[in-house]
Amino acid sequence: MVIHTYVCPHCGQSARVVRRGFNGNGTQRLLCRECSKTWTPGGKSRRISAEKEALIEQALGERVSQRAIARTLSCGRETVRRVLKKSPAPAA
Repeated sequence: MVIHTYVCPHCGQSARVVRRGFNGNGTQRLLCRECSKTWTPGGKSRRISAEKEALIEQALGERVSQRAIARTLSCGRETVRRVLKKSPAPAA
């Protein structure tokens, strides 16, 4: 039997953390009874890598469509739009 000790990422308490069901994709949710916050332990970052962002910028510079970039690099179209919005405007 494995016993996990969880620490609240908001207030740092560990004694008053309890399991609080599951989220939509089946991962465990936790609740801190001290600060009443809930979270998913070990959640993964959804941030894209700098290399993938550079590839998106390069493809946008070559005038490849946003759909084609998203399909080729296995990311969402909204991610491509976010990178486009963040990148500096080309000098004309």
